Amino acid sequence: MKKVRWPLIFTSIVSSILGALVVYLLLSVPNDLRADALLKDARQNITDGKNEQARASLLQIVQQYPRTDAAAAATAALMTLAQKERDDLARAVGVVRNQNEQQTKLINELRTNLDTLKNAPPKVVTVQAPPPPPPAKKVAPKKKTTPKKQPARRRR
Repeated sequence: MKKVRWPLIFTSIVSSILGALVVYLLLSVPNDLRADALLKDARQNITDGKNEQARASLLQIVQQYPRTDAAAAATAALMTLAQKERDDLARAVGVVRNQNEQQTKLINELRTNLDTLKNAPPKVVTVQAPPPPPPAKKVAPKKKTTPKKQPARRRR
């Protein structure tokens, strides 16, 4: 019975290892397929510009399927997405800073112009009255002439 005992123990260990391998494959292969499908959807969302939906899908892959190749790819995609958003934000901040500088220069110019106007000596404006019109010659009113009486005609 001793001779049969070691082969039986060896056979049982090997069969247990094979059974565990089969169970692992049965459990992990569907997870890999689901994770790959989610990764493909996330990549499509990124190309469509739907970054929030893509981020949600990538986070779901990392959380639900952490030991898959898709989880590693999702982590890398999340890092790339975050870097892209940081770059976009840095560009936007740069544009706002340039606008702020231009507006500050304009405000300073307007302040200096206003200060020069405030500090300028008052302007004396002399208004010269127009020369008086030359005296008008008095024209004597025409005498009314009485109509000449026609001599009365005699009646014959």
